Amino acid sequence: MRLGTVHADLTVRAPAEATYDLALIAYLQLPRPDMAHVLPRAAAAVRSGGTLLLVGHDAANPAHGYGGPQDPRALYTAAQVADLWRPHADILRADTVTRTVADADGISRTAHDALVHAVRR
Repeated sequence: MRLGTVHADLTVRAPAEATYDLALIAYLQLPRPDMAHVLPRAAAAVRSGGTLLLVGHDAANPAHGYGGPQDPRALYTAAQVADLWRPHADILRADTVTRTVADADGISRTAHDALVHAVRR
């Protein structure tokens, strides 16, 4: 098996459609209009049966968690991501998940992340 990666700015470049086995989006925190543009592009780039996976700081994090961007314009929920991927893919999981992080003083805190796993139709 051969592994190839592509590092691209999907706000300016549309990748070839139905080409990739996986689109992994990790902690991409863009303003909502940019995310609404990027996420469908990422979904379209994945071949039928391929995987879409996103994890990022959840919109609930500033009020209920620790760390990450505090600007609500750069945050999203798993449901918002799932809504953008639903026209292209079957959503297997769309949840807010928690993880433990240490603050600057080494004290354990809880961060909230959006997690979405989908399979391209």
